Amino acid sequence: MASIFSLASLAICSLLSGALALPSHQARALSARSQNSSVDVNVLYSFGDGTWAENLAVRANGQILLSRLDTPEVLQLDPRGIRDPITIASWNASTYMGCLGISETTPDMFYVVTSGFVNDSFVLTSGVNSIWEIDMSTFAISNTTGQVLSNATVSKLVDVRTSDFLNGMTTLSNNTILVADAYNGWVYRVNTHTGAYSVAVNDTKMKFDSIPNPPTNLGVNGIKLHDEHLYWTNTAVGTLNRVRISSNGTRVGTSEVVVDNVPKADDFIFKNDNVAFIAQNQMDELSVLYPWANEAKVIAGSNISTTLAGVSAGKFGRLPSDSHILYLTTSGAEGLPINGTVTVPATLSWIDTSRF
Repeated sequence: MASIFSLASLAICSLLSGALALPSHQARALSARSQNSSVDVNVLYSFGDGTWAENLAVRANGQILLSRLDTPEVLQLDPRGIRDPITIASWNASTYMGCLGISETTPDMFYVVTSGFVNDSFVLTSGVNSIWEIDMSTFAISNTTGQVLSNATVSKLVDVRTSDFLNGMTTLSNNTILVADAYNGWVYRVNTHTGAYSVAVNDTKMKFDSIPNPPTNLGVNGIKLHDEHLYWTNTAVGTLNRVRISSNGTRVGTSEVVVDNVPKADDFIFKNDNVAFIAQNQMDELSVLYPWANEAKVIAGSNISTTLAGVSAGKFGRLPSDSHILYLTTSGAEGLPINGTVTVPATLSWIDTSRF
Protein backbone atom coordinates (compact mmCIF):
# COMPACT_ATOMS: atom_id res chain seq x y z
CA MET A 1 0.00 0.00 0.00
CA ALA A 2 1.27 3.48 -0.81
CA SER A 3 2.44 5.41 2.22
CA ILE A 4 -0.19 7.56 3.91
CA PHE A 5 0.34 10.25 6.50
CA SER A 6 -1.67 12.80 8.40
CA LEU A 7 -0.96 16.48 7.96
CA ALA A 8 -1.66 16.92 11.64
CA SER A 9 1.95 15.90 12.16
CA LEU A 10 3.36 18.21 9.49
CA ALA A 11 3.88 21.94 9.45
CA ILE A 12 3.23 22.31 5.76
CA CYS A 13 2.33 20.24 2.71
CA SER A 14 3.78 20.60 -0.74
CA LEU A 15 0.27 20.85 -2.15
CA LEU A 16 -0.11 24.26 -0.54
CA SER A 17 2.60 25.69 -2.73
CA GLY A 18 0.04 27.40 -4.99
CA ALA A 19 0.16 27.96 -8.70
CA LEU A 20 2.74 26.28 -10.88
CA ALA A 21 5.25 28.39 -12.74
CA LEU A 22 4.06 28.71 -16.33
CA PRO A 23 5.42 30.43 -19.43
CA SER A 24 4.13 33.99 -19.69
CA HIS A 25 1.91 33.30 -22.68
CA GLN A 26 0.15 30.51 -20.78
CA ALA A 27 -0.26 32.70 -17.72
CA ARG A 28 -1.85 35.41 -19.86
CA ALA A 29 -4.28 32.82 -21.22
CA LEU A 30 -5.63 32.08 -17.75
CA SER A 31 -9.38 32.20 -18.13
CA ALA A 32 -11.82 34.26 -16.13
CA ARG A 33 -13.01 30.96 -14.67
CA SER A 34 -9.70 30.44 -12.88
CA GLN A 35 -9.38 34.06 -11.79
CA ASN A 36 -12.55 33.72 -9.73
CA SER A 37 -10.85 31.53 -7.10
CA SER A 38 -11.58 33.02 -3.70
CA VAL A 39 -11.72 30.27 -1.08
CA ASP A 40 -8.95 28.97 1.15
CA VAL A 41 -8.33 25.25 0.63
CA ASN A 42 -7.00 23.36 3.63
CA VAL A 43 -5.32 19.95 3.36
CA LEU A 44 -6.35 17.55 6.11
CA TYR A 45 -4.64 14.37 4.87
CA SER A 46 -2.21 13.79 2.04
CA PHE A 47 -1.45 10.45 0.41
CA GLY A 48 1.62 9.15 -1.40
CA ASP A 49 2.68 9.80 -4.97
CA GLY A 50 0.49 8.17 -7.60
CA THR A 51 -2.57 7.99 -5.34
CA TRP A 52 -6.16 8.86 -6.23
CA ALA A 53 -8.81 9.68 -3.62
CA GLU A 54 -12.09 9.21 -5.47
CA ASN A 55 -15.12 9.59 -3.23
CA LEU A 56 -16.22 9.87 0.37
CA ALA A 57 -19.04 9.46 2.86
CA VAL A 58 -19.37 10.86 6.37
CA ARG A 59 -20.53 8.74 9.28
CA ALA A 60 -22.95 10.09 11.89
CA ASN A 61 -20.07 10.19 14.38
CA GLY A 62 -18.18 12.54 12.06
CA GLN A 63 -15.58 10.06 10.83
CA ILE A 64 -14.98 10.09 7.08
CA LEU A 65 -14.93 7.05 4.81
CA LEU A 66 -12.83 7.54 1.68
CA SER A 67 -12.57 5.35 -1.42
CA ARG A 68 -9.35 5.10 -3.39
CA LEU A 69 -9.24 4.49 -7.12
CA ASP A 70 -5.52 3.79 -7.42
CA THR A 71 -5.97 0.72 -5.23
CA PRO A 72 -9.13 -1.07 -4.01
CA GLU A 73 -9.38 0.33 -0.48
CA VAL A 74 -11.79 2.19 1.77
CA LEU A 75 -10.19 4.19 4.58
CA GLN A 76 -11.52 5.92 7.66
CA LEU A 77 -10.15 9.41 8.34
CA ASP A 78 -10.61 11.63 11.36
CA PRO A 79 -12.04 15.10 10.56
CA ARG A 80 -9.68 16.60 13.17
CA GLY A 81 -6.66 14.99 11.55
CA ILE A 82 -5.48 13.56 14.88
CA ARG A 83 -5.32 9.88 13.88
CA ASP A 84 -3.62 8.03 11.08
CA PRO A 85 -5.97 6.66 8.41
CA ILE A 86 -7.44 3.25 9.16
CA THR A 87 -8.03 0.70 6.41
CA ILE A 88 -11.66 -0.37 6.73
CA ALA A 89 -11.80 -2.67 3.71
CA SER A 90 -9.38 -3.77 1.01
CA TRP A 91 -9.61 -6.11 -1.94
CA ASN A 92 -7.18 -7.97 -4.16
CA ALA A 93 -5.57 -5.44 -6.53
CA SER A 94 -5.29 -8.10 -9.22
CA THR A 95 -9.08 -8.52 -9.12
CA TYR A 96 -10.24 -4.91 -8.79
CA MET A 97 -8.71 -1.70 -10.09
CA GLY A 98 -10.02 0.49 -7.28
CA CYS A 99 -13.05 1.84 -5.45
CA LEU A 100 -15.46 4.57 -6.55
CA GLY A 101 -18.93 5.64 -5.39
CA ILE A 102 -19.91 5.12 -1.76
CA SER A 103 -23.24 5.80 -0.02
CA GLU A 104 -25.02 5.13 3.29
CA THR A 105 -28.50 3.59 3.33
CA THR A 106 -29.34 3.00 7.00
CA PRO A 107 -27.22 4.15 9.95
CA ASP A 108 -23.65 2.92 9.47
CA MET A 109 -24.55 0.67 6.54
CA PHE A 110 -22.52 1.68 3.49
CA TYR A 111 -22.20 0.40 -0.06
CA VAL A 112 -19.21 0.93 -2.32
CA VAL A 113 -18.29 0.20 -5.94
CA THR A 114 -15.20 -1.87 -6.73
CA SER A 115 -14.19 -1.50 -10.36
CA GLY A 116 -12.90 -3.97 -12.86
CA PHE A 117 -10.06 -2.87 -15.11
CA VAL A 118 -10.76 -0.34 -17.86
CA ASN A 119 -8.63 1.06 -20.65
CA ASP A 120 -8.04 4.74 -21.40
CA SER A 121 -11.44 4.87 -23.09
CA PHE A 122 -13.13 3.53 -19.92
CA VAL A 123 -14.06 0.29 -21.63
CA LEU A 124 -13.98 -2.72 -19.32
CA THR A 125 -11.07 -4.95 -20.34
CA SER A 126 -11.04 -7.51 -17.53
CA GLY A 127 -12.73 -8.32 -14.28
CA VAL A 128 -16.18 -7.23 -13.21
CA ASN A 129 -17.70 -4.26 -11.41
CA SER A 130 -19.05 -5.20 -8.01
CA ILE A 131 -20.95 -3.57 -5.17
CA TRP A 132 -19.99 -4.38 -1.59
CA GLU A 133 -21.70 -3.86 1.74
CA ILE A 134 -19.68 -2.34 4.59
CA ASP A 135 -21.40 -2.63 7.96
CA MET A 136 -19.66 -0.11 10.21
CA SER A 137 -21.80 -1.00 13.23
CA THR A 138 -19.33 -3.79 14.06
CA PHE A 139 -16.32 -1.49 13.79
CA ALA A 140 -14.73 -0.17 16.98
CA ILE A 141 -11.47 1.51 17.95
CA SER A 142 -9.91 2.49 21.23
CA ASN A 143 -10.61 6.11 22.10
CA THR A 144 -7.22 6.41 23.75
CA THR A 145 -4.88 4.57 21.39
CA GLY A 146 -6.85 4.47 18.14
CA GLN A 147 -6.23 0.71 17.95
CA VAL A 148 -8.84 -1.25 16.03
CA LEU A 149 -10.79 -3.41 18.48
CA SER A 150 -13.20 -4.99 15.98
CA ASN A 151 -13.48 -4.77 12.22
CA ALA A 152 -16.28 -3.65 9.96
CA THR A 153 -18.28 -6.47 8.39
CA VAL A 154 -17.63 -6.50 4.64
CA SER A 155 -19.56 -8.68 2.20
CA LYS A 156 -20.24 -8.69 -1.52
CA LEU A 157 -23.71 -7.59 -2.55
CA VAL A 158 -23.59 -8.25 -6.30
CA ASP A 159 -21.50 -8.36 -9.45
CA VAL A 160 -23.06 -5.96 -11.95
CA ARG A 161 -22.13 -7.91 -15.05
CA THR A 162 -23.95 -5.69 -17.55
CA SER A 163 -22.00 -2.60 -16.46
CA ASP A 164 -18.89 -1.09 -17.99
CA PHE A 165 -17.61 1.62 -15.64
CA LEU A 166 -19.63 2.11 -12.47
CA ASN A 167 -18.96 5.44 -10.81
CA GLY A 168 -21.28 7.68 -8.76
CA MET A 169 -23.71 6.29 -6.18
CA THR A 170 -26.62 7.70 -4.19
CA THR A 171 -29.26 6.29 -1.84
CA LEU A 172 -32.88 6.04 -2.96
CA SER A 173 -34.31 4.29 0.13
CA ASN A 174 -33.33 2.06 3.03
CA ASN A 175 -33.00 -0.88 0.65
CA THR A 176 -32.23 0.72 -2.71
CA ILE A 177 -29.23 2.51 -4.15
CA LEU A 178 -28.73 4.14 -7.55
CA VAL A 179 -25.40 3.69 -9.34
CA ALA A 180 -24.18 5.48 -12.46
CA ASP A 181 -22.53 3.67 -15.37
CA ALA A 182 -20.41 6.47 -16.81
CA TYR A 183 -19.50 4.71 -20.06
CA ASN A 184 -22.89 3.25 -20.96
CA GLY A 185 -24.70 6.41 -19.88
CA TRP A 186 -27.40 5.06 -17.60
CA VAL A 187 -28.23 4.60 -13.91
CA TYR A 188 -28.86 1.27 -12.21
CA ARG A 189 -31.32 0.65 -9.41
CA VAL A 190 -29.88 -1.93 -7.00
CA ASN A 191 -31.77 -3.69 -4.21
CA THR A 192 -29.43 -3.89 -1.21
CA HIS A 193 -31.35 -6.82 0.31
CA THR A 194 -31.43 -9.09 -2.72
CA GLY A 195 -28.72 -7.72 -5.03
CA ALA A 196 -31.21 -7.50 -7.90
CA TYR A 197 -30.39 -4.69 -10.31
CA SER A 198 -31.84 -3.11 -13.43
CA VAL A 199 -31.48 0.09 -15.44
CA ALA A 200 -33.73 2.69 -13.80
CA VAL A 201 -32.92 5.82 -15.84
CA ASN A 202 -31.49 5.84 -19.35
CA ASP A 203 -31.38 9.38 -20.71
CA THR A 204 -29.72 11.03 -23.69
CA LYS A 205 -28.22 13.65 -21.37
CA MET A 206 -26.33 10.86 -19.63
CA LYS A 207 -24.41 9.86 -22.76
CA PHE A 208 -20.85 10.99 -23.42
CA ASP A 209 -21.46 10.84 -27.18
CA SER A 210 -24.48 13.15 -27.11
CA ILE A 211 -22.11 15.80 -28.50
CA PRO A 212 -19.71 15.54 -31.47
CA ASN A 213 -16.11 14.61 -30.65
CA PRO A 214 -16.52 14.30 -26.87
CA PRO A 215 -13.35 15.07 -24.88
CA THR A 216 -13.80 11.94 -22.75
CA ASN A 217 -15.91 8.79 -22.72
CA LEU A 218 -17.30 9.61 -19.28
CA GLY A 219 -20.97 10.53 -19.40
CA VAL A 220 -23.13 10.38 -16.27
CA ASN A 221 -20.75 10.59 -13.35
CA GLY A 222 -21.86 12.06 -10.03
CA ILE A 223 -25.50 11.45 -9.06
CA LYS A 224 -27.61 12.83 -6.22
CA LEU A 225 -31.26 12.83 -5.16
CA HIS A 226 -32.58 16.27 -4.28
CA ASP A 227 -36.13 17.65 -4.10
CA GLU A 228 -37.66 14.58 -5.78
CA HIS A 229 -35.24 14.88 -8.69
CA LEU A 230 -32.27 12.81 -9.77
CA TYR A 231 -29.40 15.16 -10.55
CA TRP A 232 -26.32 14.10 -12.47
CA THR A 233 -23.20 15.50 -14.07
CA ASN A 234 -22.15 14.61 -17.59
CA THR A 235 -18.37 14.86 -17.62
CA ALA A 236 -17.93 14.87 -21.38
CA VAL A 237 -20.61 17.48 -22.03
CA GLY A 238 -19.85 19.64 -18.96
CA THR A 239 -23.38 19.84 -17.62
CA LEU A 240 -25.43 19.35 -14.47
CA ASN A 241 -28.80 17.84 -15.33
CA ARG A 242 -31.91 16.61 -13.58
CA VAL A 243 -35.14 14.67 -14.03
CA ARG A 244 -38.01 14.08 -11.64
CA ILE A 245 -38.16 10.49 -10.43
CA SER A 246 -40.72 8.33 -8.67
CA SER A 247 -40.25 6.58 -5.33
CA ASN A 248 -38.97 3.46 -7.14
CA GLY A 249 -36.34 5.41 -9.08
CA THR A 250 -38.01 5.59 -12.50
CA ARG A 251 -38.19 8.87 -14.37
CA VAL A 252 -41.24 11.11 -14.44
CA GLY A 253 -41.37 13.46 -17.40
CA THR A 254 -38.45 14.86 -19.38
CA SER A 255 -34.96 15.76 -18.23
CA GLU A 256 -33.45 19.23 -18.29
CA VAL A 257 -30.04 20.86 -18.21
CA VAL A 258 -29.53 22.86 -15.00
CA VAL A 259 -26.22 24.48 -16.02
CA ASP A 260 -23.88 23.89 -18.92
CA ASN A 261 -20.69 25.70 -17.87
CA VAL A 262 -19.02 23.02 -15.72
CA PRO A 263 -16.47 21.35 -18.01
CA LYS A 264 -15.21 17.94 -16.82
CA ALA A 265 -17.77 17.93 -13.99
CA ASP A 266 -17.32 14.98 -11.64
CA ASP A 267 -19.27 14.60 -8.39
CA PHE A 268 -21.22 17.32 -6.57
CA ILE A 269 -23.12 17.99 -3.36
CA PHE A 270 -26.04 20.14 -2.22
CA LYS A 271 -25.89 22.23 0.92
CA ASN A 272 -29.05 22.31 3.07
CA ASP A 273 -29.99 25.69 1.54
CA ASN A 274 -29.90 24.22 -2.00
CA VAL A 275 -26.52 25.71 -2.93
CA ALA A 276 -24.58 23.16 -4.98
CA PHE A 277 -20.82 22.62 -5.09
CA ILE A 278 -19.50 20.89 -8.21
CA ALA A 279 -16.09 19.19 -8.43
CA GLN A 280 -14.46 19.47 -11.84
CA ASN A 281 -11.80 16.82 -11.60
CA GLN A 282 -9.79 17.31 -14.78
CA MET A 283 -10.15 21.10 -14.58
CA ASP A 284 -8.80 21.09 -10.99
CA GLU A 285 -11.64 23.43 -10.01
CA LEU A 286 -14.52 23.63 -7.57
CA SER A 287 -17.60 25.62 -8.62
CA VAL A 288 -20.63 26.88 -6.72
CA LEU A 289 -24.15 27.02 -8.13
CA TYR A 290 -26.78 29.10 -6.36
CA PRO A 291 -30.40 27.98 -6.73
CA TRP A 292 -31.32 31.25 -8.45
CA ALA A 293 -28.33 31.31 -10.83
CA ASN A 294 -28.16 30.18 -14.44
CA GLU A 295 -24.45 29.41 -14.36
CA ALA A 296 -21.89 28.07 -11.93
CA LYS A 297 -18.91 30.08 -10.66
CA VAL A 298 -15.44 28.78 -9.87
CA ILE A 299 -14.55 29.44 -6.23
CA ALA A 300 -11.37 27.39 -5.73
CA GLY A 301 -8.57 25.88 -7.77
CA SER A 302 -7.59 26.33 -11.39
CA ASN A 303 -6.18 24.26 -14.20
CA ILE A 304 -2.68 25.73 -13.64
CA SER A 305 -2.62 25.17 -9.86
CA THR A 306 -2.07 22.23 -7.53
CA THR A 307 -4.47 23.70 -4.95
CA LEU A 308 -7.30 21.30 -5.84
CA ALA A 309 -5.50 19.00 -8.23
CA GLY A 310 -8.12 16.59 -9.57
CA VAL A 311 -10.89 17.47 -7.11
CA SER A 312 -13.34 14.60 -7.46
CA ALA A 313 -16.10 14.71 -4.80
CA GLY A 314 -17.33 16.49 -1.69
CA LYS A 315 -19.37 15.84 1.45
CA PHE A 316 -20.38 18.05 4.36
CA GLY A 317 -19.49 17.27 7.94
CA ARG A 318 -22.25 15.81 10.12
CA LEU A 319 -21.28 17.25 13.50
CA PRO A 320 -22.47 20.64 14.79
CA SER A 321 -18.85 21.77 14.71
CA ASP A 322 -18.26 20.96 11.02
CA SER A 323 -21.66 21.04 9.31
CA HIS A 324 -20.44 24.06 7.31
CA ILE A 325 -17.21 22.31 6.31
CA LEU A 326 -17.09 20.72 2.86
CA TYR A 327 -14.61 17.85 2.74
CA LEU A 328 -13.13 17.22 -0.70
CA THR A 329 -11.29 14.28 -2.25
CA THR A 330 -8.65 14.92 -4.90
CA SER A 331 -6.95 12.63 -7.38
CA GLY A 332 -3.70 14.59 -7.48
CA ALA A 333 -4.44 15.28 -11.18
CA GLU A 334 -3.73 11.64 -12.05
CA GLY A 335 -6.63 11.72 -14.52
CA LEU A 336 -5.18 14.68 -16.44
CA PRO A 337 -1.80 16.03 -15.31
CA ILE A 338 -1.62 19.79 -14.80
CA ASN A 339 0.22 21.54 -17.63
CA GLY A 340 0.50 18.10 -19.22
CA THR A 341 3.06 16.68 -16.78
CA VAL A 342 2.39 17.64 -13.16
CA THR A 343 0.76 15.30 -10.65
CA VAL A 344 0.84 15.55 -6.86
CA PRO A 345 -0.25 13.34 -3.96
CA ALA A 346 -3.99 12.90 -3.59
CA THR A 347 -5.61 14.57 -0.59
CA LEU A 348 -8.57 14.90 1.65
CA SER A 349 -9.01 18.67 1.84
CA TRP A 350 -11.68 21.02 3.13
CA ILE A 351 -13.18 24.46 2.67
CA ASP A 352 -15.38 26.61 4.89
CA THR A 353 -18.71 27.26 3.12
CA SER A 354 -20.18 29.61 5.74
CA ARG A 355 -20.37 32.54 3.37
CA PHE A 356 -22.03 30.72 0.49
